[in-house]
Formats: sequence, C-alpha cells, structure tokens
Amino acid sequence: MMIEMKNLLIYLLSAAALTAALTACDERHPENFRDISSVYFNNRIQGNVLCDSTDVTFVYESGDEMTVPVRVQLLGRTAEYDRPVEISVSSDNAVEGADYMLPEKSSVCLPAGATYFDYDVVLKRTEALRTGKKEIRLELHPNSHFTLSVTELRQTTDTTTVLGYRILFSDMFTEAPAAWDENILGKFSYTKFSLICTVLDIDPADFNDATVMTLPKQMFIYNEITDYIEEETAKMERGEEYDTDIIDPETGRPVEFPA
Repeated sequence: MMIEMKNLLIYLLSAAALTAALTACDERHPENFRDISSVYFNNRIQGNVLCDSTDVTFVYESGDEMTVPVRVQLLGRTAEYDRPVEISVSSDNAVEGADYMLPEKSSVCLPAGATYFDYDVVLKRTEALRTGKKEIRLELHPNSHFTLSVTELRQTTDTTTVLGYRILFSDMFTEAPAAWDENILGKFSYTKFSLICTVLDIDPADFNDATVMTLPKQMFIYNEITDYIEEETAKMERGEEYDTDIIDPETGRPVEFPA
C-alpha cells in the first residue's frame, strides 16, 4: 500500500506539469487521498518546467527593493479556515533585514478555500551586490496541518526537489542589455549604464526592448549624456563640486562615449 500511495502521489505531481498546478482533490480521486493534506514548492519557468531555484538581478530595476514570490502549492483538499505553513530561511552570506525581508510569520498560511499562496521574499539592493551574488535558501517543514508527502518530481532530464527553493541575487550584468548599440554608445559598462539611467531618468528595463530603445532615442541619449559629462568635467577641473558618478573606476577619468 505504501508503494502504491507513493506512485499515486508522484502521478498527481506529474500531471501538474500539464495542468500548470494541482487543484484540490475531488470525488474522482481515490479514497486513499481523502485525508491527504500536504504542501510543496511549485515554481515554474517558461514551458511549465518546475524549478528549485531562481537567479535574479537588480540591474534592470529602478528601485532598491525587489519582490520574489515563491509559490507554495496544496496537495489535498481545501479547508474553510486559514492553515499555517512552516517555512525556514537560511543563508551563508545574506542577512535578514540588511539583505532581504520575509513576511510576518503570522501571515505565512494557506488561506481558507485556497489551493496555493505566494511566500513573498523582498530583496534589498546593496553595494555588495555589484561584485558578488548572495543566496538564500527556503525549506518547507511539516506541522500539525500539513505533511510533506512528496519530496521531488521526476522531469524529462532530471529530478527536482519540491521541498527546498533557492534565491540567488546580484546587481551585476552577465552581458550587455539586448538593445544597447555599441556604434552609438560604445562598449557597454555598468558605469555608463548607471549614469545614463540616473541622469536621464530612464527605466533600466527599456534597454532590453529594441522597440523602446530605438536608434534615434540612443542618439538623443548620446548627445544628452556627453553634454552632461562635459559640464561636470568642467566643474571638476575648476575645483567645483561635481557629479562623481561620471568617473570611470577603471581609468579614474570621466566616462567616454562612444569609446
């Protein structure tokens, strides 16, 4: 019976890959599932592929905080009352409060009548993220309301845990934004990118959309930012207060466009 139960549970989770998410059991399910009440992490990427981690960056964010929702899914019947869910969070290099914030413990529950809820982790932009990634780990635990009936899901090429989830975050680029034109703006650098977005009040995400960041717009950006750098450089040379963000940390000199 234990083997049959495990196989049936795995079958139910596999079916979720086709239906996007499990819903509460109904009368069509076997009697054995009438009393099951379990939760698992159900986070999917394009193509409805279950994943046990996400890697995010602040580089396209205009604010200093980013919310990462982590989906917690019910396996079993809904209830007419809220049910607390036990989730622990740990990290080797991130500190709660300084690097991230968690929901109030009293709010971490599966709402009445719901089949899922999102555990929202708020990440905070810090200077350290410019040079390295931070990581936090989430783990589900059983309690008086929920068991952990299934620990992993077999997919096409691998096996994915559904009881743990990792969030990696940074403020770094792995490559230039999709719409950045080197013929106009020169070789990409974070210093250039940050200066443009700050001075000209441009949404960083615009540089990933060629329909927004058109060539005429990039020519406008080039003209505006080079004029700005000339003005600030003149202030620096006169010994006046100037915008230190125009300085390239690698050369110690004002940023050059389009070099």
